[in-house]
Amino acid sequence: MKSKFLLFSLLITFLLSIEGYAQTGIKVSGKVSDAKGEGIPGVSVKVKGGKVGALTDGSGNYALTAPDAQSILQFSFIGFDSQEFTVGSKTQINVTLKETQNELEQVVVVGYGTSKKKDLTGAISSISKESLNLGGVTSNVAQAIQGRASGVQVTQASSAPGGTSIIRIRGGNSVKSTNEPLYVVDGFITDNGKDISPSDIEDIQILKDASATAIYGSRGANGVVLISTKRGKSGKASVELESYYGTQRIKNRPDLMNATDYKAIANAKAIEQGNPPEYTAEDLESSTNTDWFSLATRNATVQSHNLNISGGNEDTRISISGNYFGQVGALKKTDFDRYSGRFNIDQKVGKRFKAGANIYAARSFSQFKTYDGNIVPSNVLYGIMFTSPAIAPYNADGTYARRNGKDNPLAWLLEPTNDRYNNRMTANIFGDLQILDELTLHISGGTEFSATKEGTYLPTTLVSGEKVQGQASVNELNSTRNLMETYLTYKKVFNEIHSFTALAGFSYQFDQNERHYTQVQKFTTDKYLYNNLDGAAERIKAITDKQEAIMYSYFGRLNYALKDKYLATFTIRQDVSSKFSSKNRIGYYPSGSLAWRVSDEDFMKDNKIFSNLKVRMGYGGTGNDRVNNYVYMSTFGPTGVSLSEESDLYGGVVGTRLPNPNLKWESNYQFDAGVDMGFLNDRLSVTADYYRKTTKNLLLDIPIEQIYGFNSQLINGGSLQNQGIELSINSRNVENDNMTWNTTLNIAYNKQKAINLNDRPYIISQTANPDGAVPAADFTKLAVGRELSELYGYVYDGVIKTGEVYAAQPLSKPGDPKYKDLNGDGAITADDRKVLGNAYPHYVLGFNNSFTYKGLELGIFFQGAFGSDLYNMNRLLLETYTGTDALQRWTPQNNNTDVPRNGYFTSKYGGYINSRFVENASYVKLKNLSIGYNIPTSKIGFLKGISTAKIYFNAQDLFTITKYTGSDPEVNSNNSDTDPNSTNLRAGLDFNAYPAYRSFTLGLKLNF
Repeated sequence: MKSKFLLFSLLITFLLSIEGYAQTGIKVSGKVSDAKGEGIPGVSVKVKGGKVGALTDGSGNYALTAPDAQSILQFSFIGFDSQEFTVGSKTQINVTLKETQNELEQVVVVGYGTSKKKDLTGAISSISKESLNLGGVTSNVAQAIQGRASGVQVTQASSAPGGTSIIRIRGGNSVKSTNEPLYVVDGFITDNGKDISPSDIEDIQILKDASATAIYGSRGANGVVLISTKRGKSGKASVELESYYGTQRIKNRPDLMNATDYKAIANAKAIEQGNPPEYTAEDLESSTNTDWFSLATRNATVQSHNLNISGGNEDTRISISGNYFGQVGALKKTDFDRYSGRFNIDQKVGKRFKAGANIYAARSFSQFKTYDGNIVPSNVLYGIMFTSPAIAPYNADGTYARRNGKDNPLAWLLEPTNDRYNNRMTANIFGDLQILDELTLHISGGTEFSATKEGTYLPTTLVSGEKVQGQASVNELNSTRNLMETYLTYKKVFNEIHSFTALAGFSYQFDQNERHYTQVQKFTTDKYLYNNLDGAAERIKAITDKQEAIMYSYFGRLNYALKDKYLATFTIRQDVSSKFSSKNRIGYYPSGSLAWRVSDEDFMKDNKIFSNLKVRMGYGGTGNDRVNNYVYMSTFGPTGVSLSEESDLYGGVVGTRLPNPNLKWESNYQFDAGVDMGFLNDRLSVTADYYRKTTKNLLLDIPIEQIYGFNSQLINGGSLQNQGIELSINSRNVENDNMTWNTTLNIAYNKQKAINLNDRPYIISQTANPDGAVPAADFTKLAVGRELSELYGYVYDGVIKTGEVYAAQPLSKPGDPKYKDLNGDGAITADDRKVLGNAYPHYVLGFNNSFTYKGLELGIFFQGAFGSDLYNMNRLLLETYTGTDALQRWTPQNNNTDVPRNGYFTSKYGGYINSRFVENASYVKLKNLSIGYNIPTSKIGFLKGISTAKIYFNAQDLFTITKYTGSDPEVNSNNSDTDPNSTNLRAGLDFNAYPAYRSFTLGLKLNF
């Protein structure tokens, strides 16, 4: 009996122990790391088939209780391969997750939705945050993506802090309108996307062909840049801090003459012209020798500090970031500062609704100057480069020295005040309601506000300011955009082989722009600057302006996949815009594309070549609505009228534009055929595309008779074509536990031609005059069958030698410039001009190699452009006036030279726009060199609270391989944001541009 009771007691105890064990389970903990050993926050750790789970904290640590020894733990995180481990007898399981290598499964943002890469039917380039050109002087999105995507040409047109970058996707499509792409940031269509802080970016998708951009209709012709900013992730809060500081050094300083040589040549030229010497004997004995370029420039600095805090749980995720970017200009008094902040939140409400908000604010300050290729004194580089070194910068009393009643260039650089402030905010909220399992409603609404204030003051310390007793101006530009969009998305799979995604939506956009400009003069003191306009005795000018535009749109898209390998996309958008008259306000933009995943076919299962093979083809239409408001209407401006010589001036209005109610959208039609290939299990991937796109209804200014009161009228009349080939190669060359080596190469070719110019054979554009003694000259020519901004002028043929008789230039003297008689008529006339080069490159290149070895990182990025030319007007003037090349000028004793005795402005033949100064601007740059070291924080006691720490060195524009002799082959002095006609038709000029520089920075990145 006792034995039975004992046996029963042991059985009950055993069962209770099992039950207790089941209730308490096995406590398991560990750390989830990446290949570098860095903890990964937010990793999902779940018991397979059960409800038990946890998320890793900010350092990658986790802890949970598994039901039993047979439990299987699943570790998963976006961007990494999932892994499973059986608990067994282990209480600590450390896991290393490998990044997902199958990029085809990655989800990318497309217009109004997302898609897996493998399902794309259009031409889209993806750039992750790891691939951006960050650090150094990178202050905007354009600089960050330069060379990183095939078919996307980015030109740093101005090296000034906060300067302009020009982006062209598959060439330029327009003459009168901008060729810049459309920017969409976190779903909000913005005009300021190029200028956001690159530190906020998670990834960028660039939509290039019509099948991808047609969903944006009349704004998609120039391509679309979709920017996704960083968002919070589930798990313990993560803190990321990054700071860098560096220096900038000017790359190519001009070779300037000293004062002794300058005075000798100036006197010799004067005597040759029959004039008295410019410099007296006393002047020649002066020891003054001013290097204006050195006085005006300096070794500058750049710095950036960025803080990001993110985290949340499965219902709420938040990301908050703040950034400061500061750049001291290499040219004095040209500094730039920007403060920015971003707040993103995502919130789940129940099982079927989620909402969110994106808020961005920025404030920037810059000391702006003029670098647009003219000779006014405020264009400071002109005076710095071409002023006599025989002039002293200061008088004995410390005031600025003058010569012939004019201020010296250092005074013009340092004395005027030119301040620009910009305050910008974008706020957007959105909600997604899952009406049915297959049907989702998206609603978003937001506003964007930008306020720019430009304040200038011309002090009495300058001659011009002294004459008017000080002059001040304030220019305020305010712009507002309100955008509301809503769309339904329906996703359904039928019979397991037919997959449909249908989208239908509506968009409403309201834009308002205001300008207030006031200019006054006659102050009692210089101390007010532009901050007390009431303190002036005289008002010169007051301008106010207000413009509004409305666009509303309907759009739809249908994606279909059969067996997940036969893919089709069809898109349609209707835009209605107030920018055109009532009969031309509506535009329709359809597109269609097909793709075939050949590698998924049964006959490809045993192939040993392709791991992925997809062919694509698409065609569609888009538009370009980036024209000024009210262009189809008559516009009027103020004028003054005097009824007689003795009468007062009466105010009135005068017509400023001839109406044309027939104006309509520029339309762009594009064909694209592409192939996506993967080899060696996608360790090598290749994408190739061919495209051809044609712009019709081209906006052009045509000459009209003077009886209309105007010289020209804006019409639709012409067409322009771009066609090209793009190639992108990505290779994972080495992958093991200690080392990785990845290579990316992209190269693109684009050829452009004008098909029709409204029956005009060509359009000629002029450059600014390089000297006050000569007028502007014909500079570029756009002809049927040719491309935008082709440089046009005479062919230089050296100088007239001693004793030489050149029949085509009968009045020329020895030492005068000599030009080729191209048409053989025995005279040098305008008919002897030809196309000398083209401003836009035919080939663009990006080549990147990234290496890791244990904790070390190395990145080497080359960027290049080929097949372009620049007119080096700086060289023209240096050779004529202040450069050391002037020492090689023709004299009776120096007959064997190509440098004229007295420049190019006094000759009766030819002109200064000639082949001598048109230079090959092809180049390859070591754009970015970065070296980093990941500090093993776990092994260093005082760093144990830090999950990752990285120190790095970055060098930008370290060297350039080019034949171009100017400061930088990327330069474009005609790069006005407000005058697309100048940028499109008059590109290819290097004149008074901001000096280019190299930058070297040292940075630190910490994660907590």
